[in-house]
Amino acid sequence: MKTGSVTWAGLLLVVLLSGCGGGGSGGEGPSSTVQGTAGAASGLSASSSAVAAAPIEPLIRSEALGKDVPPFRVRTVELGLVPSSVLLPPLEEHEKKALSVSAAPVSTESGSPTRTGIARSVTETEHESTTTAMLQWKPSVRGGQIAALTFRSPDAKGLRLGVLVRSLPMAAVLRFYAPGSDTAFEVPGQEVLATIQRNVDAGDVTDAARMYWPPDMGGDAVTMEIEVPKGIDPTATRLAVPRLSHIYRKVPERRGDERERNVGDAGTCQRDVTCDPAYERESRSVALMYFVEDGSTYTCTGTLLNDRASSGTPYFLSANHCISNQTVASTLVTAWFFRASACANATPLPDVSVLTGGAALLYASTDTDTSFMRLNTAPPVGAIHAGSSPFAAELGMTVFGLHHPAGDLQKINLGTLQGFTSCRTSADGSYSCSGTTPTFAKYMRVGWQQGATEGGSSGSGLFTRMNGNSYLVGQLRGGASSCTNRAGTDTYGRFDLAYRSSLSQWLNQSSATTRTPVFRFYNVRTTTHFYTTDAVERDRTISKYGSVFIYEGPVFYAYGAQAPGSSSVYRFYSSRTDSHFYTISEAERATVTARYPWFSFEGTSWYANLSPGVGSTPVYRFYNTLTGTHFYTISASERDNVQQRYPQFLYEGGVYEAWTTP
Repeated sequence: MKTGSVTWAGLLLVVLLSGCGGGGSGGEGPSSTVQGTAGAASGLSASSSAVAAAPIEPLIRSEALGKDVPPFRVRTVELGLVPSSVLLPPLEEHEKKALSVSAAPVSTESGSPTRTGIARSVTETEHESTTTAMLQWKPSVRGGQIAALTFRSPDAKGLRLGVLVRSLPMAAVLRFYAPGSDTAFEVPGQEVLATIQRNVDAGDVTDAARMYWPPDMGGDAVTMEIEVPKGIDPTATRLAVPRLSHIYRKVPERRGDERERNVGDAGTCQRDVTCDPAYERESRSVALMYFVEDGSTYTCTGTLLNDRASSGTPYFLSANHCISNQTVASTLVTAWFFRASACANATPLPDVSVLTGGAALLYASTDTDTSFMRLNTAPPVGAIHAGSSPFAAELGMTVFGLHHPAGDLQKINLGTLQGFTSCRTSADGSYSCSGTTPTFAKYMRVGWQQGATEGGSSGSGLFTRMNGNSYLVGQLRGGASSCTNRAGTDTYGRFDLAYRSSLSQWLNQSSATTRTPVFRFYNVRTTTHFYTTDAVERDRTISKYGSVFIYEGPVFYAYGAQAPGSSSVYRFYSSRTDSHFYTISEAERATVTARYPWFSFEGTSWYANLSPGVGSTPVYRFYNTLTGTHFYTISASERDNVQQRYPQFLYEGGVYEAWTTP
């Protein structure tokens, strides 16, 4: 077995993406409920097939777990870079009419997200060939090549570009910014490809799976900048922008952005959560959601959930009618702490925080209108993982809801559970619900003494309190309540049924050692990769050596401390290649130490399993015969691409097991 370092060996390794995917839907069968001991104590009734003996408590942390480098960076202005320009025509009359129709969403029995952006076709960049012709590559300050395109859509309050990726170097970097802004959203090519791969692995065969949707940067124009490092042919970048989402309703921005936000659109009967300090803690588990489907942008509400092990994993619950497949989940942007600065004050708190990166869809079901995800980025500091109950709610219990009606500042509803209901979709597409017993009900019927729901409230959590803590018991499907119909009731999917059917496999896991992200850099000078789990080392590398090391984000997850069945992954530094080598083999570690004095032993970098575990994936290794270095990847598609295209890389198989998620 040879020694060396992680490397691309100066060669372009391009992942050609194809395939397709969609979301699955599970089926929960009828459930019978009995009054159990835990239920009697809590006011919740325990199911005869309950998989847990107690509710899951909330998790309160003073700082984020596994926090990554913020994607919003200070932009380096490239002198001499003149972006090619794409100007869309003004909206046509039928498009404007569609905007006015959707501007005032109405709560319905079947549920309806609020649309905030409309899909627009972009003729000039519809195809890869025409887009390629518009990219004027020039040398960048890093020594690579850079090109840019600016898109403008008149009267837009924001733009989200649909970037169709055919191939992209993993070491490439995409940046998106409003013209003239000194801040850019920066995403490594590796993260773009990983996002697309999730869509493909979910089974999406359409071009929608290969579309990457960056967040809205505000205003009626956005510039997309593409940079590839030295040694990589820029023509290997093959992409198009066939459509964009024209944002016509104001949305929350990242912290520090003073642009006008979307406030005051909710009904007059809605009450700011800030008016009720007793719900401050629960409020911090709720986020406003923005996502793209078929080019249009929509908003719903979701809730961050804790698991029984309090692992800090960012599980996120919303409604299936909001997000029902992985391709849409990949476009998710969440806004946290979007609340009034004071009771009945339209000014938002200054600490609103926007989270990008999308989510992995773990479970989607039409039966209880459940969408259960894991966010791909750690929630912001101050966010709280809400508690939840595996027990069925009871008739007459006091409940409350936290939501963002019409995408407005977070509101609070107070009410009671008034009944159980069964819902169905008829052959003509109409949707109806009718009262039934808890045994056959998939939904709960709630009436409000304070507040109502609207479009944008969809997916928001329904909570009840006991012993000083709050527990989620359902998520909003839809209903008839409104500020003009205060007697109307709303329908919530039963969380206990979804929990028993599937969610328990994630939320009811026993305590285990927490996995940590392994961060990766591409060294443009040595054309190798550098890996670290140390956030301090990561940040120092970015700040001191950013002109040489391109940050590619977390590429897989391993243990940060010794866990049952895990072994040390050791790190060496080679003075001959100015790069690092990693091994889990004790015998290989001893051989390198004894026979190769130019390798400096740097200790354990992380811990991983030699044998497959639950949800683990092999980390594959290649030896480059031209440079005497190694390359590692957890991506099976990347492994296959190297084997097919680059004979100088000798495949050495899977060397240990790691994870693609926390």
